[in-house]
Amino acid sequence: MSSAIATHSFAANVLRVGARNAGRTAPSRANRMTVRAAASNGGLAIDLRGKKAFVAGVADDQGFGWAISKCLAEAGCEVILGTWVPALNIFETSLRRGKFDESRKLSDGTLMEFAKVYPLDAVFDTYDDVPEEIRTNKRYAGNENWTVAECAAEVAKDFGTIDILVHSLANGPEVQKPLLETSRNGYLAAISASSYSKVSLLQRFGPIMNKGGAAISLTYLAGEKIIPGYGGGMSSAKAALESDTQVLAYEAGRKWGIRVNTISAGPLGSRAAKAIGFIDDMINYSMSNAPLAEKPLTAMEVRV
Repeated sequence: MSSAIATHSFAANVLRVGARNAGRTAPSRANRMTVRAAASNGGLAIDLRGKKAFVAGVADDQGFGWAISKCLAEAGCEVILGTWVPALNIFETSLRRGKFDESRKLSDGTLMEFAKVYPLDAVFDTYDDVPEEIRTNKRYAGNENWTVAECAAEVAKDFGTIDILVHSLANGPEVQKPLLETSRNGYLAAISASSYSKVSLLQRFGPIMNKGGAAISLTYLAGEKIIPGYGGGMSSAKAALESDTQVLAYEAGRKWGIRVNTISAGPLGSRAAKAIGFIDDMINYSMSNAPLAEKPLTAMEVRV
């Protein structure tokens, strides 16, 4: 399918760009880190060497963003990250000190490398949108060019074009509140961070994506069914994300020749998901109703 809501493998949607564009090889840069294609006993049999992916929303080794990055690296894709500014320092420190080395291990024994890690706050389109309290916040000190437009410009300057865009980020400051108790600011914040951020990313990264590329995001069942407790406007944000995906698939497909999809992979006990407060109950419910319910799935197991 060229556009829709996919509810199965990450790789079947994200990595297919390699198979479709196998004849086109992107120019390399001398100072760019080398990535290796997957060994025959790991990952999918898709060759993404010469392809570049920008993955927005990776801040540790626990979430779907990390798992997607690893799948891409297994296939030989060059992976570029966009990490939330306040989490950037601890992420890079942990990466440098080897705390993620076990999670970075690829099927051929090498460690997954990132071509570059950029600071990113997808809530702000341009620097003019950033309020003074954020500009002067010490958690943002020492970083620059971290709005969506600035980040896209930096990626274009450093890498030219990309082939894959991954939106793996969401935030609902009032997610633990029922919708009836959610404030307007809380509701709009959830929509801004969790759904409009995809629109903003595609607006800025679409022009630097190669024809035949793919943009992917992560949704959740609460966008179409009632999940009590998944509040603060997050269910509305996921519904908006799914609706926007269909519109963006048409518009971006016609404008840039790229595919746009969203994946509903199910509940995962990631660090970000802990903020919901009852993620374990969500996982247990899914296990009790799933055809295969031996144990909770990890992010990497969802890939195939």
